[in-house]
Amino acid sequence: MPLTISISLVLALIAVLAIVGFFIGRARAISVANGVESSLHSLPKQHGMHVVLAASVPALIFIILWSIGSGIASNSYTASIIDPNAPELQLSADVTDGLPQDEIDVRLAAQRDLFVANVKGLAVAIDGYIANGNATEADVEGWRVDFTPLAQRLRDDGQIIGANISQKMFETALRLRGFNATIELIGRLGAVFLAIGGFLYGLKLINRDFRARISVERWILAFLIFASTIAILTTVGILSAITFPTLAFFKEYGIFNFLFGMEWAPAGDVAGAPEGPDGSYVSALGFLPLIWGTLYIALVALLVAVPLGLSAAIYLSEFAPSALRATIKPALEILAGIPTIVYGIFALVTVGPFLQAVVGSTIMPNTVSVLTAGVVMGMMLVPFVSSLSDDVINAVPQAMRDGSLGLGATPAETVTKVILPAALPGIVGAIVLAASRAIGETMIVVLAAGALSSVTGLEPNPFGAVVTVTTRIVAVLTGEGSGFDSIDVLAVFALAFTLFFVTLGLNLLAQRIVAKYREQYD
Repeated sequence: MPLTISISLVLALIAVLAIVGFFIGRARAISVANGVESSLHSLPKQHGMHVVLAASVPALIFIILWSIGSGIASNSYTASIIDPNAPELQLSADVTDGLPQDEIDVRLAAQRDLFVANVKGLAVAIDGYIANGNATEADVEGWRVDFTPLAQRLRDDGQIIGANISQKMFETALRLRGFNATIELIGRLGAVFLAIGGFLYGLKLINRDFRARISVERWILAFLIFASTIAILTTVGILSAITFPTLAFFKEYGIFNFLFGMEWAPAGDVAGAPEGPDGSYVSALGFLPLIWGTLYIALVALLVAVPLGLSAAIYLSEFAPSALRATIKPALEILAGIPTIVYGIFALVTVGPFLQAVVGSTIMPNTVSVLTAGVVMGMMLVPFVSSLSDDVINAVPQAMRDGSLGLGATPAETVTKVILPAALPGIVGAIVLAASRAIGETMIVVLAAGALSSVTGLEPNPFGAVVTVTTRIVAVLTGEGSGFDSIDVLAVFALAFTLFFVTLGLNLLAQRIVAKYREQYD
């Protein structure tokens, strides 16, 4: 195996060069100025900071880019060293007998993917054993002869290899391990040399006329621009991850069949799936029943959250003493920090049984229902609506309050006739943002709205269970799906894609409303 250098050692070296570079750079700048700092274009500490940036930033960027590139190179190398004639990549005649060629090609591709995954997993496992001191290179050589100790160790550690370890698999994993170690060594040595080069270059630039301050500000500006684009890049990444499976689903199932279908019954749920002309089960994957359940629960949540949250905001901003406000507002906002899974458990074990006891088991046969999920979700949204509405109400100019009271209006009339109309755009924006939050909620609806796998039509009963978009996504991607190429699994990408644009539209609407409000009062 080639020499290896720990990434932590590389990062430590870069940190040391940066720290030392600051003090040496500052001292060198003072020396160049002969102790007269006013003769320098930039302050000595700015020269030192420039050395810090020159020694660290290019090396860190190189490490990030090399890590991405090394992963791509490793995948390409793995594909190139796979022997297509290996026995593990062949299908027996019993398996292929009577199958069409396209089905054989699909199974061969799956066999190859499994072999590649096993090779990568084996290489990573061996590296981990050696890095942790649980194995030596001598042990690896011994495993060439007898795989039993390695297989037993993998089983004991919970490692899963999709097939028995073979000689071809083991030898390929060792070649991949050697290649990965080599490119990691090259990358880390490159980062070290780049850090040293940047350190020396930064010191070389120090003179009376060097504009270190401008250079440092440009580094900072570049970082701020990068940081500001992270959200955009994240959005693009999320959208691209769900777009291609969605397009494949639309091509196979039809976009109008999906958007306007009134039935959701995956073929995997045989009891609810419809039968095709040949008697086989087919999937009915209509979007409307799911978005109906999602919007229904969100509506109930808003009916709970908006009156309570807005009333709390009015009291805290207009009527509560300052000491009481300083106590109640933080206590109210504690609700926003409770994990949603806790809300879901609360709905399942407390709110659901309570509602069933109040209305009776005849009207509400199950504790999971639209009302259960909506009430608890509304409680979760109360601090959200309250905090945003409180900020909006406090932004209304005090002169409007004083003018209303000066004309003889009561405090209640001032609130209802002056403050709320003036703050209405911001309040509406807060409600729309809360609605967007409710539509995207997952854990509460998973535990409290029902776990139906199929539904037909739009359920109007608030005491009945419904199926939501997020519930189906969680159910399919955590075990109910039959494979990422099946129509049932591709459908959840279409659900995520559509829900993304629903919430995006609500967020854009809220931002537009808030922007108009700010233009009026800023």
